[in-house]
Formats: sequence, C-alpha cells, structure tokens
Amino acid sequence: MNYWHMQLHPDDKSEWNSSDIRTIVSRRLIGCSGSPVTMFQTIRIGDYVLVRHGGEVIALTRVVSNPEVTPLELKDEYIWFDNYCTVDILETYENEHIYGKGWFIPKTLMPIDNDIAYDYVINLLDKIKLKMREKTFKDNLYLLKYKKQIILQGPPGTGKTREAKLLAEAIASKNVAENISHKHIGDIIYEGLILKTKENYSFQVKEVDIQIKRIIIIPQSAPVNEYPVTFDQILKCYESKGWNDKISQWNQNGNASYLVSISKHIYDFLLEKNKDTIKTVQFHPSYTYEDFVRGIIAKPNDDGEGITYEAENKILGKFVEDAMKNLDGLQKSSLNIYDEEVFEQFRLSIILKITEDEKYELTNNIYISEVDEKKFKYKGDNWKRHPKGLNIRFSELKKVIESNPESRQNIVKNTSLKSLTKSHATYFFELYTKYKEFYDTNKNDLISIEGEKKYVLIIDEINRANLSAVLGELIYALEYRGEEVESMYEVDGSQKLVLPPNLYIIGTMNTADRSVGHIDYAIRRRFAFVDVLPEKLEDTEDVLFNTPNFIEVAKLFIKVGEDEVINFENADDSDFLANDFSSKDVALGHSYFIADRKKISEEEKDNYFKMKMKYEVIPILNEYLRDGVFNESATAKIKDIEQRFA
Repeated sequence: MNYWHMQLHPDDKSEWNSSDIRTIVSRRLIGCSGSPVTMFQTIRIGDYVLVRHGGEVIALTRVVSNPEVTPLELKDEYIWFDNYCTVDILETYENEHIYGKGWFIPKTLMPIDNDIAYDYVINLLDKIKLKMREKTFKDNLYLLKYKKQIILQGPPGTGKTREAKLLAEAIASKNVAENISHKHIGDIIYEGLILKTKENYSFQVKEVDIQIKRIIIIPQSAPVNEYPVTFDQILKCYESKGWNDKISQWNQNGNASYLVSISKHIYDFLLEKNKDTIKTVQFHPSYTYEDFVRGIIAKPNDDGEGITYEAENKILGKFVEDAMKNLDGLQKSSLNIYDEEVFEQFRLSIILKITEDEKYELTNNIYISEVDEKKFKYKGDNWKRHPKGLNIRFSELKKVIESNPESRQNIVKNTSLKSLTKSHATYFFELYTKYKEFYDTNKNDLISIEGEKKYVLIIDEINRANLSAVLGELIYALEYRGEEVESMYEVDGSQKLVLPPNLYIIGTMNTADRSVGHIDYAIRRRFAFVDVLPEKLEDTEDVLFNTPNFIEVAKLFIKVGEDEVINFENADDSDFLANDFSSKDVALGHSYFIADRKKISEEEKDNYFKMKMKYEVIPILNEYLRDGVFNESATAKIKDIEQRFA
C-alpha cells in the first residue's frame, strides 16, 4: 500500500472553501484532471489518501476501487474531475493542518514520502485503529449487558479468551469504579506507601490527613520536595480513569504523575478485592451437569462410619449463590440504615461533642452525659427520680434503627424491644432521628459502599461439551432471568434454581474444531454470537508483528490482491480451501505471529518468529491438509513454506 495527500479542487475554482471539499468527500469520491492524472492512475485499492484544502486536512480515506474514467452521468457541480476512484472515509477533521496552520501546499497530488507527512498520517491511522478497536469493544460490552450471555467465536489464535477476560474485567470493574468515596481513599492509601509513576519514578506517601482530606507525597529521588494531593482531586481522576489520559490533563501544581498513580493504585486494589466476581471454567467432551450445576458427592457420615451421599452446588451453582447473596444483601441494606462503621463514627461524634460542651442534647431539657462501649447515659438537670440518668443500650438502639420508625409510636408497638425501651420511646426516637441525620450527611465518607456486584462466568471452549446435557433446565433460565426452575437435585432443602440478573456468561468457541458437538438452535437462540477474526497488526511499543508470514499464511485462506490488504470480514475465500470450509472458521489468527517486546528483543525476533512458524503454524497447516480443510492445490504451497523453516 502507499500513502498520498491531494488537494481536491480544480485550478479554476481556487475560491472553493473546505466545505465544498467536504461535500465531495461525503460522496466517497476523490479524483483529478489534467497533468496529475498520470500519477493519480497509479493509486491502488488499499492506498491511504489524505484529502486536504491547501494545508488544511479534510479527511483520511482508504481507496476501495482502482482509478477509472469518470462517467458523464456522475459529473455535476462538484464532481468535475475526469478520473476518479471510490474511497472509504476513515475520519474527517476540523482545524487540522498537515504542516501546521498557515502552510499552503500547492501541488494537487503528492505521494507521502517525507518524514513529517508520513509520521503525521501514520499517527492518524493509529488513532483511527485504536478508536475502531475501542468501538468494537464497547459494542461487545453493550451487547453483553443487554443479552447477559454471549459467545465469542472464531478460528484459532484470534484472542477470544483474552477478549473474554477484558470484557469480564470491564463488567467487574463496575463493582468498584463508580462507588468510591473519601472513606476508600483513607482506608487504602496509608503513610509509608511506596508507588511508582508511569515514568517509573518512585514516590512515598508521607502523610494522609483524614480531617482536611489531603495526602502529602515525596519523591524518593528528592525527599525534600513535598506535593499535596487532595481527596477530591483523586476522586475526579479516578472517576474519569485518568491513568488512561495524557498526564497534562491532570497537571495541577506539579502533582499530575502522583495523582494518576494513586488513583490507579486504588482502582487496582479494589479490582483485586473483587476478583472473586470473575470465574473461568473450560469445557471438555466429558463435562456433565453434575460437574457444572449440581451433583451428588460422597461424604463420611458424622460418626465416622460409612459414607453419606449429598447433593451440592458445583461451579455455576456456587457462583449463582454468591450473586444472589449480593442482591439479597443489597435489598436488605436499602431498607436498613444501620451500619456498624457509621454507628461507631456516630458514637465518636457524640463523645467529641460531650468533650467540648459537656453534653449532647437530645431535647431542650434532656441530654447525653456519658458514653461507654455498650451504652449512652442520658438525663435531665431537674430529674429527681433518676438523678444519675438512664441508659440507651446500643443493642436496643440498633433494633430501633433497623426498624426505621416513623414516630415514637412505632417504637412503643415494637414487640422485639424491651419494656424499658418502650417506656422511654421518646428519647430513643430522638436519638434515632439524630443518627439518621448523621447517616444521611456522612454516608458517602463513612460507608464502604458495596452496591450491586456484577458476576462474570467465562466458559472457555464452550462448544466442546454437550451443552444441552450440561445446562439441563438452565436453558430455560438463561432466557428468563430471575425465574425459578426445578433442578433434578435438592440443595439446602430446595430444588429451585434462579439465574440472577447480575450474572453474565461469556463463552468462547473455536469454529475450526469440527470434532465437537453442534450447538443446537434452542441454546444458540439464548446467546449472542460475536465474530473474533484474524487481524493484520502493526509493530507497536508493546508487540512485534510477523507481517510477511502473516500475509503469506493468510493467502491460503482468503484472496489477497496486489495491495496486500487483509480483511477477513469482507474477503473472499481462497482457491486453496475445500468447498465446505470458510476462511472465517479456519484461518489462523494473529496471535501466532506476535512477539512480546518485553520478552523478545528486535535482534531475537527473526529466530523467535521462525520457531513459531516451525512448531506452531506449520503443524496446524499440515493438520488442515490431512483433515480436508485445504484442497490438493494447497499441498505444494504448504510444503514450500515448510521447507523454508526446516
């Protein structure tokens, strides 16, 4: 492929502005007339063309048809050119300039062969590819949230399991990402904690001030310097995942790098704490309902003589149990404002008030005078019958709080309370009201908010088991979330099973494996299927990509033109494939052609790629040849590849 930039207006219409050029591009056409036509005719499918107006960038396009003469019926006010080709619009731009604002590039069409323009276009392409991957990921995430269960399907080596884990982490991260408070910061960040910035510079937390909600950090390379980071700055950075942004966005008083690192540490800490919400299991042909949902196990009886047989939940059953407990706990907590940690803070606030004012007022004449570990002592200055005061025991007050009384009469009528509590309902209700005010004012800072957790089960190689037998009655439950189904086994006195709405299932399926069971229509209807196909990658700061060998192997599966554009989504199957096989099902994925830069250096990559070809790629190609995936015409081609890596 080649890179070009062109000015898309005729010489006699130099008064055209960028909006005129945008009108042409919106019709997915580019072209020219006159002397540049000779060069224009060398453009080929797969080339990238940066359309500009002078030095202003209008759009980045990819050519999808080779140049040809413009037919008369296509010409109008804007389509003036004698030769044209069709393009896909990859991105449009506003106020972008290829060499900087004020530069004018007079030539109509130019190949991009200088460092500035080439690097500029490559940078644009990288951003577009990243945006496309992010969009695909977001689409898959949205589909998972909507459908609750999806299957990532594709040929071997396309990263299905990796994608499943990333989707699971994105779902599970919601367990913590939207629900942090000052309390989380104070609990997780402590004095003496050592962290590293993105640039790998170490720093230490010198001080965590809960009262003014501020952290002081010192760089280990210059411990005399101090940088403040406020709790509110951390919350803002955390909520927007600032560690994914450029540091400059968070450049506040020189603390940007530290702010980002602290926020990311909190995120990683909470994600690790919630790792039990993601579980992975791999299916195989002998997998059964008793392995996956519920089954009978043998246990020694209580007296140690003989064994008993009991039914118990297995992988899915236990996971469902955890998810249901979370929902049940959430429902209860929404009805109950009692929280031990909040209550303890409330107790301490009363002690502080008594220290300052010698009393904590309940009413105009009644006040709390003492507090210990089990009770509040309250009295009135004019009390003669109980001059030493009366007690509000924490155990009784807890019952009052949990009952959420609307008035003192609700306390009087509460049969679970002691008679002394009922006879002093007025003071219990006053203290309950003050606790509720304290709770409402401080809950964001005091409660370790759990919220609804999302549970994700990854089923790797989901099609390798007999799904109808493994899932049993859950085939119904998959479609009707929240409804009870009867299990064949009774656990804890119930045969009922429910798949809750906070449980998500991600399956992966190797479409090249025809030796395993077929997924029947009843199950297929309950899952959304997402294609994960081979992709031609580029070298990045993280990976090296074996581009020549990827293209050579890809040609065994799809028809590749002279532009060497690799796109399995729209490609035609190659002449090497047998008639009943599709490239989407059997092509070798990009993971066979990747090297991790952290593990493999530039000098080692040739030998590393040779090993991968010899011991990973070629054996699969030969297996395909024996299994009839390829026709006889592929034999010589595969043998030629094999000899080169012998």
